[in-house]
Amino acid sequence: MTPRIVLFLCTGNYYRSRTAEILFNDAATKMGLNWRADSTGLALERGSTNIGPIAASVLNYLKTEGIPATASCSRTPKGTSDAELKQAGWVVALLESEHRPLLLERHAGWEVRVEYWHVEDREGVLPDITREVMDLISRLMRGGVKRKPGPLAKVTVAPVKTAPAKKLGTAKVGRETAGRRGKGVTTIFELNLDEAGLKDLATKLKNACGTGGTAKDGRIEIQGDQRDKITAELEKLGYKVKRVGG
Repeated sequence: MTPRIVLFLCTGNYYRSRTAEILFNDAATKMGLNWRADSTGLALERGSTNIGPIAASVLNYLKTEGIPATASCSRTPKGTSDAELKQAGWVVALLESEHRPLLLERHAGWEVRVEYWHVEDREGVLPDITREVMDLISRLMRGGVKRKPGPLAKVTVAPVKTAPAKKLGTAKVGRETAGRRGKGVTTIFELNLDEAGLKDLATKLKNACGTGGTAKDGRIEIQGDQRDKITAELEKLGYKVKRVGG
C-alpha cells in the first residue's frame, strides 16, 4: 500500500521542518506506520544566508539521538507548491504566528486547513520537535486523531498609567474693599494651579456668580461680595475652603 504523506512546513526548509521530516520518517519506519514525511519552506528567500543544505545543528542533534543521516539531509531546501499541499494527507505548519500569514498570502485557503504547532525558530528547540512528532505519530496510529485547538490565549491589557491628579488643597476666600472706591471684590488665593488652571477656575467662578473678575499672579478676584456663592462652587469642585477676614 502506498504510504500517505505528512508535509511539514516552515519558512526556509532548513531547520525546523527538515528536523520534523527526518524524525518522523525514522520513527514511522521503526513502528511500521504507513505514512512518510516530506518538508518544504513557505519563504525560501528569507533563508538566503543559510549555509549548506541543512542546518549543522540538525545533523548534530540527529547524531546524538542515534538517527542515521539520510538522503534528505543532503538535498537543498525546496519551496512549497499547491500540488504538494494537495497530495499530502496531513499538513503541519511549525509556528502558527509565522506561517499562517504566509499561507494566507501565498496559498490562500490552506491557512485554515493545516495543523499548527508552536515551535519557534531558535536554538534548543529540536527536542520540542521530537515530542511534537511523536505525538503526531501516536495520533496517526489511532486513526488520525485531530488535535483539539488550544484555549484562546488570555490577553492581558496593561492598565493605562496616568499622572496622579494634583491635590486641590485648601482655597482661601476673602473680601477686600480698601482702595477700591467702595467696590469690594471677593478674593481667592493660595490655589495649587498653574496659569491656565487659574484662568479656567476664574471663568467658572465668574459664570457661577454672574459677574466679572480677573485672574493673575496666583490669585482670582471676583467683583462684589460673592463669598457664599464662591465657597459653595469651590466645594462642589472638590476644594476645601477657608474663609479669611471679616
